[in-house]
Amino acid sequence: MIEYRHRSARIALLGVTAIWGVTFSLNQVALHSIGAVTLTFLRFLVASVFLLVVFGLRRSFWRNFGRVELTGGLMTGALLFGAYLTQTEGQRYISASLAGFLTGLSVVLVPIFFLTLGRRPTNLQLAATIIALIGLYLLAGPQDHGRLLGVALVVACALLFALQLVVVEHYSNTMVAIIRFTLIQMATVTVLAGAVALRPDGSGLIPLHASNEAWATVLINGIGASALGFLAQTWSLRWLSSIEVSVIYTLEPVFAAVIAFLALHQSESIRIWIGGMVVVASMVLISIATPNEKPGLWDPQESST
Repeated sequence: MIEYRHRSARIALLGVTAIWGVTFSLNQVALHSIGAVTLTFLRFLVASVFLLVVFGLRRSFWRNFGRVELTGGLMTGALLFGAYLTQTEGQRYISASLAGFLTGLSVVLVPIFFLTLGRRPTNLQLAATIIALIGLYLLAGPQDHGRLLGVALVVACALLFALQLVVVEHYSNTMVAIIRFTLIQMATVTVLAGAVALRPDGSGLIPLHASNEAWATVLINGIGASALGFLAQTWSLRWLSSIEVSVIYTLEPVFAAVIAFLALHQSESIRIWIGGMVVVASMVLISIATPNEKPGLWDPQESST
């Protein structure tokens, strides 16, 4: 049963990473008519409403709701918002390729957080992490050093994404209700992004002149990439380590390149495809390197929702 859960968690994360790869191209279109912070607010608002309507309207959903879930959801939601905000702000100053590579540094930072918590990754896990970083470099191919502020902001983004993974793993291994925990995360990002969007120099909450493609992107991002994506993340971290999850996430630019090639007919250099194969190899290695020993915990919402 444990082996089946590990396999299911990996498949779920692969599906999520594929969705994120698809939305990478969709976001490029949406950002022509929606500000970045407003897009973040709208996608997480849709995610929050979706989880609330599908699961949260029943009184039993909130039974045994405790301080641990509230604290964990608020903390991880704040980390998630900070990661998206620093990434968006950093891309004003540096190229997209350099930003992508620096964001991918989270795959290296997760094992470092492991060490600070007194948990030593295995040698094969560290090897898979290094291989994934090499693959990310080939995929991004950063050619410029960028402005110092932009580099600092995106490195902060990588730190926050890595820390969010480690903290979510911690809470997923306690007796928290996964759906409720994820809903609090989504609502936290929504509130914080809304507050930033309402600043005097912000882009506002409702883009009145947004295109139909942009609204479609909001729905896909909200339901697929956010609500189901982070729900799958929290559930998977009950069975997989955050190191393995971070390596699987490096497949996002691989999926993005494949979608761009198939749907948008954008041809990529041989370096991109080699980088993609290196990232896939690191994912295979991490699945071999990580023993299936996390027992997971029974979640009351798995049987009641």
